[in-house]
Amino acid sequence: MQRLGLILFTLIVASANAADLITPFAGSEEIGSYQTDFDRFQYLNDTGSNIEKVTTEGRLSSRVFTKPSEKSTYEVFKSYENELKAAGFEMLASLGEDSNVVQKLSREVNKGVNAIVDRAYKKDGKPASGMGLDWIATFTERYIAARKTDGDIEYLVVVLIADRRDLYAVDVLETAAMEENTVALSLDALRAQMASEGRVAVYGILFDTGSATMRPDSKDALEIIAQYLSENPQRSFYVVGHTDDQGNLTSNLQLSQARAESTVKALVDKLPGAESRLSAHGVGPLSPVATNSQEDGRQLNRRVELVSTVE
Repeated sequence: MQRLGLILFTLIVASANAADLITPFAGSEEIGSYQTDFDRFQYLNDTGSNIEKVTTEGRLSSRVFTKPSEKSTYEVFKSYENELKAAGFEMLASLGEDSNVVQKLSREVNKGVNAIVDRAYKKDGKPASGMGLDWIATFTERYIAARKTDGDIEYLVVVLIADRRDLYAVDVLETAAMEENTVALSLDALRAQMASEGRVAVYGILFDTGSATMRPDSKDALEIIAQYLSENPQRSFYVVGHTDDQGNLTSNLQLSQARAESTVKALVDKLPGAESRLSAHGVGPLSPVATNSQEDGRQLNRRVELVSTVE
């Protein structure tokens, strides 16, 4: 059996490219690589009773290889599986016994949220061509998803092995918040926008992926909002949660409502007298401010808004 020489992920924080820390199957040729600082990513999780699709987000690195033609897809599959286990990864999915099921589910994931064929892979700094990405997205025969937590960071590794053209891909997702202060909130800006528009989008209120658990680095934005509320003790506001359009509508509506409620609770903790003046609502993806077809637009759509009620 070939050994991959997988480098332990305790070293990953020292690298700008997480994918480089997983060496390819011996004799493979890299034909393209892709990186993005923050994006949605969907993977398969085998619960034992069913295989579910899970959506997360973070920093993504992806590399596509051709394996040696004399090596089977099964050998590549087992090598990655063995090395990931040896490196302390938890196996979330190790699929290949029923190739029809694997192809169907992988196709739904990789032609949906992950949109592999739309990624701008490069080779030697130039756009890679003729990679056969659609073969990977459509004809994945064997699939691995594994994760490992190192300190405060979780790493997700997904291996896709196609049943033709000797192609396989290795995706590494590092959980990471979107770049902070891309849309900064200041008290002066909040005052001005509320005066002119009666609403303001807040991007400094951040949550754990897929949950309504507010992150500690939301503190500054909450303090600014609380100060504004204290300056306007006679006014009432809607606190509105928004998501992008990725995933299930019902789930997004529920998540946005829960995040709005979490925001109200956090504000009331800072300013108890404001409880009667704040009303939480979640509208999911129903009120976008940008296109959902690109990540920078989806990033703007994921927000909490403070909206003044009719006085």
